[in-house]
Amino acid sequence: MTQLERIRHEVGRIITEELNIELHSTDSDLIDTGLLDSLSLVEMLTHLEQRFGIPVDLGSLELDNLRTISRIGDFVASELAPHA
Repeated sequence: MTQLERIRHEVGRIITEELNIELHSTDSDLIDTGLLDSLSLVEMLTHLEQRFGIPVDLGSLELDNLRTISRIGDFVASELAPHA
């Protein structure tokens, strides 16, 4: 399993176990389907910051980066890259 796959797996775990969101597919658009509302979005970002030790700047955050598990994983990996 690559680092990106591990990150995506952990993101999926956070969404299903920490946020109690039932995913039908890892490619589901979490925002358009309403699975991720504004409150759960902030909660997810807090979990990402804590789990991966990355700061999330809300001012420069792109919602498109948070639509699917894959995109969230890519976002986390890009935030980790400068710190690796």
